[in-house]
Amino acid sequence: MKLEVRDIRKHYGRKKVLEGISLTAEPGQCTGIAGANGCGKSTLLRILAGAERPDGGSILIDGKEIKKPGMAAEHIGFVPQESILMPELSVADNLKLWAGVGDYKENQKRLGELCGRFQITSFYRERVKNLSGGMCKRVNIVCALLHNPSVLLMDEPSASLDLVFKEELKGYIRDFTGNGGSVLLCSHDEGELALCRSLWAIRDGKAVLVPAGMPIDEAVKRYIR
Repeated sequence: MKLEVRDIRKHYGRKKVLEGISLTAEPGQCTGIAGANGCGKSTLLRILAGAERPDGGSILIDGKEIKKPGMAAEHIGFVPQESILMPELSVADNLKLWAGVGDYKENQKRLGELCGRFQITSFYRERVKNLSGGMCKRVNIVCALLHNPSVLLMDEPSASLDLVFKEELKGYIRDFTGNGGSVLLCSHDEGELALCRSLWAIRDGKAVLVPAGMPIDEAVKRYIR
């Protein structure tokens, strides 16, 4: 599915964070967003996921405007920087809660596949509060993928992951886009940004499309710093 962002604006009091962000994430592609810390990357993804409301602008999926946050829920999976898990519950109980939304039988089948791919079964019964940061991140990724979204929003997805699972995640992103899915990825990691067919830089509340083929280090110097 094609994700279009048109003139999204967000202010916190007098602080202007996003001042008319417009960009497109095409199906079958990984689209990157880069920018300095505090530029609004995470805010934009939370708005797209329905976790925050914009002050203005519109979001479209396959040409249809998303007027209420719930309208996008069936199409979008979101991996935020912060964990969405309940720390006092086990991994199993957290995932059961997520599997309870929608077709439970289908979700359970998909859950088994994802837990195997991201090797979660070894700590399936552990309480979340006892997990390492990398383990938590893997469970959060499974939560985002559980309902088979068409659009995947990822905010620094490989943070806390070791090298093995960073490569596993890159492989999944390639598979996801290879099957027609759309990925919008915020990252500082050059290895992740290298997966992106197109790259947008956020600076001063605006998004600029980086010319195709421009090296990441050159893009940082020209559009981000």
